[in-house]
Amino acid sequence: WWMYYLGTASDKRDYMGLAFSGDLLHWSDATAQPVLPRRAGAFDSRVMEPGPPPIVTDAGILLIYNAADDKLVYTTAWALFDKTDPSKLIARAETPFLRPQTDWQRVGQVPNVVFTEGMVKDKSKDEWWIYYGGADKYIGASRIRISITH
Repeated sequence: WWMYYLGTASDKRDYMGLAFSGDLLHWSDATAQPVLPRRAGAFDSRVMEPGPPPIVTDAGILLIYNAADDKLVYTTAWALFDKTDPSKLIARAETPFLRPQTDWQRVGQVPNVVFTEGMVKDKSKDEWWIYYGGADKYIGASRIRISITH
């Protein structure tokens, strides 16, 4: 069993790690380094946290993740990992596909937050519904299409 998780480094910045387990009770780090490095000056320069459960595709493991920049503006993006080596990053988004844009996403309990936690396939339309929080106060849903060419 494999699990992507949120960890915190000694500099108090978050990172994404990978753990493994043989019994789902006892977990160990799979790597000594983050599997999704932070990028200075980017939308994911401060936080990278797994969102919905990863999706195994022909191209690899698709992980939707929540990210924050140095101003703690939270957005949602994607990363693709190798399905035979879940620690190997193949590709990642250069920009988020969901960001706080409306008042209910920008003003609330915690401002400037969209935080995706659920994802359901709509087989009739070849689309996905994502479910996310806005400003840590509201719940939203959005449809997305996923097309992986690698």
